[in-house]
Amino acid sequence: MRIAAFTGGHSFDRDAFADLLQSLPGDVTWFEQHVHDFSTAEFDVFLHYDMPGTLPEPSDPPDAVRDAVFSAPESGLGYVVLHHAIASWATWDGWAEFVGGKYLYRPGTVRGVDTPDSGYRLEVPQRISVVDPAHSIVEGLPESFDLVDETYLCEVFEEDVTPLLRTDADMTDAVHWSTALAMAGRRGEREGWRHAPGSSLVGWTKTNGRSRLAYLQPGDSAATLSDPVYRRLVAGAVRWASRRPSDFM
Repeated sequence: MRIAAFTGGHSFDRDAFADLLQSLPGDVTWFEQHVHDFSTAEFDVFLHYDMPGTLPEPSDPPDAVRDAVFSAPESGLGYVVLHHAIASWATWDGWAEFVGGKYLYRPGTVRGVDTPDSGYRLEVPQRISVVDPAHSIVEGLPESFDLVDETYLCEVFEEDVTPLLRTDADMTDAVHWSTALAMAGRRGEREGWRHAPGSSLVGWTKTNGRSRLAYLQPGDSAATLSDPVYRRLVAGAVRWASRRPSDFM
């Protein structure tokens, strides 16, 4: 299995992520820049842990990124999107529609509806439950497992995705912080910010033509990246997205 892993645009624990990549079932090529000059035919699956096109100012994706996403339904290229990568390309709705959700750094419009900026909460103790235990991604995983990780109060297009994981964390604006206020130098504040209760979905799958995509919301901390259940989850997602059979049996 040929895996292209992408980072950049967001801070992360390099050693923990490198160890995660080494645990995956395949040959991994790690790209640490946002503009990539290669053929998508070189790989079976893209693993996104990047957040380009958002900070310090929003920017549009290069043609190579657009072409990869637009051609995926025909090429069958698999995608695994981790944690903050849902927030990539803030000005491009095509990424949000492809992934199945959108994280807003500032108030904006989502599918024609005025929407407040998204929220975040760090180091949240939570129990994550498997919604579809028959899915190959979660083969060999317990029915539920505990993590301490960041949660997002953002837009999830539940009607367009297949649920895989749910969290028991409080997904309201009472405990999350405003991203727009954080960007304005008021990190950890929510004064004047209101957001409707969010989805408890923290893992889902989505099929775009021949392309399979899996999104896993946890992945902020080194503890999560090194957690054996989480690593098995990511490995299962990579196998499923690339249409490779599991060897867990």
